[in-house]
Amino acid sequence: MRSLPRPPPGAGLPALARLGAWLLLALAVLLAHLLLLHALPGGPDRPGAAAPPLQLRWIVAELPASPGGADAAVPQPGPLLATAPAVVPSAALRSRARASGAVVAPAADDASAAAAPGAAAGAAPAEPGAEPPWPVYATRLPDPALLHYKLQRGGREGLARLQWQRDDSGYLLQLDTEWPGQPGSGAASRGLVDADGLAPVRQAQLRRSREVRAVNFQRAAGIISFSGPQRVYALGPGAQDRVSWLIQLPAIVAADESRARLGGEIALFVAGPSGDAEVWRFAVEGREHLTLPAGEVADALYLRREPTRPYDTRVEVWLDPARAHLPVRVRYTPVPGDEPLLLELTRPAGASPVLP
Repeated sequence: MRSLPRPPPGAGLPALARLGAWLLLALAVLLAHLLLLHALPGGPDRPGAAAPPLQLRWIVAELPASPGGADAAVPQPGPLLATAPAVVPSAALRSRARASGAVVAPAADDASAAAAPGAAAGAAPAEPGAEPPWPVYATRLPDPALLHYKLQRGGREGLARLQWQRDDSGYLLQLDTEWPGQPGSGAASRGLVDADGLAPVRQAQLRRSREVRAVNFQRAAGIISFSGPQRVYALGPGAQDRVSWLIQLPAIVAADESRARLGGEIALFVAGPSGDAEVWRFAVEGREHLTLPAGEVADALYLRREPTRPYDTRVEVWLDPARAHLPVRVRYTPVPGDEPLLLELTRPAGASPVLP
């Protein structure tokens, strides 16, 4: 048998040399890592050292705080308006509304707690020299009162309370709502009383007695601003918020009974904490006989505000002439969509107590 030729002496040395070099390099890298680990503070050779535990945290994004904005505690009334803002005469407000480039009547973001959300539309600035597109009315404000309502939405029932107060420093109007099994919520409006009736300074939505968002009527500056949306609107005379209109509308009818004629209209500029502001036009639909939990209302004045855009809210209100035209029934109907929210008076109106 023929034998295979043997490799010459020393033929395997280069391969062994390369293997040894790789082993030396790996050992050097390992030693370098060990030296680095020992050099770090709290390394494994230091007494009591231990690897830091793995931590998981929830990170919550927070909106920038605004003065007196969201989540601020609701101030308790000393007088109703402890620090009265500068009052700008109606003529000056009209002039600012004409000269301002701010929006006069844009679409709303949503219709507050009682209405369905909707998308905001593009805003058009006011024309220089143009009058605000809503009238200003004479008013006769009702006496302070405390009204209790039954709430109903679909098959659910709850309670609501509307507290209306005023004194020499201004007014307070608060609507509280309660549903079974849910924390209380509501809305509060504070402001002044001027030649055009209620002059809101701030309206806030409330949850568990704390503000969650607000609209500010900056009367010295002549603008309407918000705690959330970065928008500014011209503040015209007679502008209302989503609570104050419940008293301003009765005050307009009480001051001039001709406003209650069938086919008439009352227009109010209304702003809400969500960044919405537009003209609400209430058409006078006539008189109705109502049967309410509080009793019979023989001659209630029925007014209706129709939606003006997609995802808006129909607002219907019945005013009782025997109760200084205060609202005895209110219905909010999202269009299109959800079930209407109905408020009906449950007991005779009483005088509003003095708050602590």
